Amino acid sequence: MLSLVKAPGSTETKVNWYANLFLLEEFIAEVDAIINGPAAFGNPILQVPESDWEMVIDTMLKPPEPSEGLIALVKEYKHLILI
Repeated sequence: MLSLVKAPGSTETKVNWYANLFLLEEFIAEVDAIINGPAAFGNPILQVPESDWEMVIDTMLKPPEPSEGLIALVKEYKHLILI
């Protein structure tokens, strides 16, 4: 009688390996972020003084209307904007 077993190169085995590698990469990135802070993600860090923090958050949540200069720039360069 022949036994049915998963071959090492089967699609299911490969998917399981990729899933495990993905989880390992996510875990390493999370540990790196804990150790190195936001700089671990390669993004520039904006350090805002406590006195300005409220203003920054308010501006992000309720941005001001665009100025005439900004509107003119968008009209001029709209062909470069990929949406």
